[in-house]
Amino acid sequence: MSNSSEEIIMMDDAAAASIQTLTGWVDRHGRFWGSDEYQARWCGATHRKCKNKPNEHPIHSTHGYCEECHRESRQAVFAKMERVVWKGEPLVIFDDDQYFFDIESLAEYCWENSLLPSELQLVICEPNRPRELDVVDYCDEIIPEGGDYYDIPEAILNAVEALNKAFKESAPISYSGSDRVAIVSDDILDDEQKAEIMAERAA
Repeated sequence: MSNSSEEIIMMDDAAAASIQTLTGWVDRHGRFWGSDEYQARWCGATHRKCKNKPNEHPIHSTHGYCEECHRESRQAVFAKMERVVWKGEPLVIFDDDQYFFDIESLAEYCWENSLLPSELQLVICEPNRPRELDVVDYCDEIIPEGGDYYDIPEAILNAVEALNKAFKESAPISYSGSDRVAIVSDDILDDEQKAEIMAERAA
């Protein structure tokens, strides 16, 4: 039973609803954002100016980023990296996936692209090997409560020790760029190669 003091408003009563005029931001797709102008513009636009250098950098997608700002920030990182003389280690071009595992492939790349080695942003690579297995951490969920390393069977301990030894002594699985820039002499190219590169540039 309803409370007799409860206000009753019928569906056709003028008090039930009224037409109101709302003011707010609407994006180009027709979505209403109220007072949120930024969100309305962000959803309605396809491109925007660079927030850091709007008068210098090109516009970019609202769903992307300013590639020039990204490039400048990465170049700032490169400029601060340690410089070391190259001793034949594998190399990779900074922020690229172009690797060189011998001097011949580096020289060929320079010749094909009309570049001198000193003009490439070459970074020394470091080897990637499997991480050593921590047997206690690996078995943590099945070691009895209050147990420790000595609860693990000796056969497993010996096998893990041998596996970790193999990880240390094996050839690298892959290479990744380090935080060291390689100083590579242009003299890895012979005079004929250098001359061809200069001639190609002048053509």
